[in-house]
Amino acid sequence: MSYGSPIPYFPTPPTEYNKSYMAQVIRAFSVFAQQVANPGPIRGTEIALTNLPVYANNAAAVTGGLAVGGVYRTATGELRIVI
Repeated sequence: MSYGSPIPYFPTPPTEYNKSYMAQVIRAFSVFAQQVANPGPIRGTEIALTNLPVYANNAAAVTGGLAVGGVYRTATGELRIVI
């Protein structure tokens, strides 16, 4: 999943550490960070959507600036996705 966050920078290890080991750790974290930043499926048991914009319908949501896939609710509380 991507949150628009840059992949963290991992500094060069200081000389008092084992450089080979640190390189392996840094490489592993770099791979992990790339995987986290890669969009993909999400699975969860709970979700709370707060402060969702309110629109009457899909056309109003698009006019209001939501992109396809954006989430909004109607005044009656229906949860909808822009198509």
